[in-house]
Formats: sequence, structure tokens, C-alpha cells
Amino acid sequence: MFDTKSGQLIWPIHARGYEIVEWDDDVAVPRADLGAVFYRSELQDKYLRKRGVIRAKGEELNEYTPMQDAVSLARRIADLYVIDPLINSPTDAGILGFTQKFGLLIPGNCMAVADFVQTSKYLHIFARALDRGEKNELRNIFNETIVPGMTVRLVGSASGKPTAMWNLEVEPLNLIAAAWLQLAMELTNGKPLKKCEAPGCLEWFSYRSNKRFCDNRCKLAFHRSSK
Repeated sequence: MFDTKSGQLIWPIHARGYEIVEWDDDVAVPRADLGAVFYRSELQDKYLRKRGVIRAKGEELNEYTPMQDAVSLARRIADLYVIDPLINSPTDAGILGFTQKFGLLIPGNCMAVADFVQTSKYLHIFARALDRGEKNELRNIFNETIVPGMTVRLVGSASGKPTAMWNLEVEPLNLIAAAWLQLAMELTNGKPLKKCEAPGCLEWFSYRSNKRFCDNRCKLAFHRSSK
């Protein structure tokens, strides 16, 4: 859903949270467009299918604007994937922690855990290569294998007032596309993100050489842990 004034994606979070349940073959579970054409083996998909389905607990929704309010979506999803040990990565707890804060990656009230895992894996591989400075290679990979769902919006005044200035802006169709768009922006606009140094904090923020923490609470937590 898009805000007609700003042209930005508005995304729902189910207010009562989410749970992971067994995959019921009698219930239709939408499969996600992962926004990438990396190789996926049938054996791995069959194994991941056993991890079940992420399902909303209720119908009540809250809403937010991902590209404004969650600039670290891509990094948060990528960080959930751990190469070693690989078993059940991302964990169920990690997936539910993410969805409680940001919602499902696709529209609706459920999605396959397998699709969340694969999305996390692909974003992790791309983000780590970005951190290594492999920008030229990543541009080629993005153009050849990344096909996120995007749309183009005509955007005028954010306030809705009449304006003579109109712009075409690329907007994501879901959180998977939003994450890929964020990594592409990080790759091309020279404004990397930095992870908060506070213990246990998962947040990322726009890089500044003199900034180490996402907020004062994390800054205090870090100094308390250092004593």
C-alpha cells in the first residue's frame, strides 16, 4: 500500500505478533518473490519447508514507512544469517524478533520460513561482500541476479499541496524489495551504514566517523559494560 501524497510504501505489522507453526498442506501459503535468482536446491527447499510457516496471531494492524522508519532493514535481515554454525540459521527466535518489529517480508498474514531464510542468506552474502569493498563485482551481480519487486511513483509535495514540481521515484513493493533497494543505495551513494557498538544492540545507522551508538541509551549501556 502506498501513501498517495508521499508515494512511499506503507507496511503493516500485526499488533498481536507472530508465531511459527507447522506447514499444513491444506492451507495455502504464499511463496515469496525473493528478488534474486541465486541457485536454490530442491533438497534444501524440502528441508527448510519442515521449519514451518510464520503466521500472524491476529488481524489488528499497525503501520509504518519502511524506507523512512527502518533504514537498516537489509542489514538487520542479513545479520540474522550466521555461516558458522549454520544449523537453523536464522533461528526461529531471530525470525520472530524481526517480524515483531518490522512485520512479514511479503503482504498477507503468513509466509514460509524457507523464504525468510533464503532472503536472509542472499542479503547476508551481498552485505558481507559490500563490507569487503567488492563494489565493482557487486554491481555486476546486482544487475545480473537481483530482480526485486519495484514500482515507480509520481511524487509531488509531501504535504499534498499543489506543486509544479513532480518527480519519478522508485519504491519497493514489499520488505524484500525494500531491503535490496537499501543495499543498492548503500553500494551506489557512498553512504554506508554502521552497526551500533553497544552490547546486544542489533541496530544500524547512517555512518559518521564520530558516532558509535544508535542512541544515548546504548551509549550508556556500553560504558556501564566497560567498567
